[in-house]
Amino acid sequence: MERSRVLIVCDDSPRRKFIEQKLTHRNLKPVSYPNFLSARKAITSDPFAMIVVDLSMPIEQKLVLVREACTSQPDAQVITLEKLEYVRDTGALSSFPSVISLASIESFPDELDAYLSKTSGS
Repeated sequence: MERSRVLIVCDDSPRRKFIEQKLTHRNLKPVSYPNFLSARKAITSDPFAMIVVDLSMPIEQKLVLVREACTSQPDAQVITLEKLEYVRDTGALSSFPSVISLASIESFPDELDAYLSKTSGS
């Protein structure tokens, strides 16, 4: 698997471009899908090192994608953006402890750097 491919699932263009820019500046290769069906197909058929899912509405469909990503690509790091309180309060992803859930998109660059720092040492 190519360790630099990152799937982005985000239906908001400015937010998607923000994520893409942060990834590109770190020599990662973003692959974006703005809709559920194409993202779902990519998750089950293409390998990724990381999968970033923006949990903006509709959240339930995106949670399905996160669960499928964890099952289909157990070696990929899955990161969710936004809706942290919802995810914690409902336990929606409690079966997937490796998922990193962030409260806001603004914290994504720092978490990305921490993840890359951790994996570069392995």
